[in-house]
Amino acid sequence: MCDMHAQPEGTRSIVPEPLADALARVATAPMAVLGLGIPRCPATQMLPASLTVVANVRTDLPIALGILSGPEEWGARETELWPRRIHISRSVVPILVVLREGLAIATRRGGASAYVIDTWLADAAELPPTQLAEPWADDEHDELARLAARRAQHAAVTGRAAVD
Repeated sequence: MCDMHAQPEGTRSIVPEPLADALARVATAPMAVLGLGIPRCPATQMLPASLTVVANVRTDLPIALGILSGPEEWGARETELWPRRIHISRSVVPILVVLREGLAIATRRGGASAYVIDTWLADAAELPPTQLAEPWADDEHDELARLAARRAQHAAVTGRAAVD
C-alpha cells in the first residue's frame, strides 16, 4: 500500500498488514498502539509514515497498523475488536488505539502528523514527552506529496473541497 523509503539500520518501519497480523503484534504487550484503517483512504495511507516516525522515537512501544480490507476483517470486529473495547466502522477510519494489556484505554479518530500522534500518546498513555518537531517530518512530507492527487480526489468526492 505504501512505499516506505529505505530505513537506516536499527530503525523500525510500520507497514499496513492484515488485521489478524497487526493484533498479534500488539495484543500481549503491556502498552501498545494499534492503528486501524481501510485501503485507498488517504488518511490511512499517511499513517505508515507518521507511525514510523513515532515508532522510532518510542522504540519500546509496539506499534502496528491493521487494514480492514474485506468482509472477513470487518466480520472479525465482533470477535477480535469488540472484546478489546475497540469499536470501529467505516465512518471512523482511520482510528488509533492505545492498548494496555490488550484492552483499549484511549482512541483517536483520523490521521495526523507524528508530532500530533506522539503528543496524544504522551497524554493518553501517560508517557514521557519526546523531542519530535512539529508539524511534519521529512518522510511525512514525502508521503503527503505522493498522495496529493489522491487526497484532492478524495476531498472532491466527499464534498470537502473543489477540484480545479
